Amino acid sequence: MAADVTTKGLSLLLKLSPEKAEILAESAARSGRSKTREALVRLEDSLESVTDLASPGLRFPVIAINKE
Repeated sequence: MAADVTTKGLSLLLKLSPEKAEILAESAARSGRSKTREALVRLEDSLESVTDLASPGLRFPVIAINKE
């Protein structure tokens, strides 16, 4: 679930290639979200599901950590 944008957090300024910007715009249109919300949802999902990103396309799975 995307974070509540009214709470304190980190603001980022991103520069996407035209190709990636188009992918983001198409995805946002399909989901009915704004491009900003779509980027936030995708970033949060990636951070939850990928522990490390060695390089584009080379990902390491999240190792379950006991969160007590």
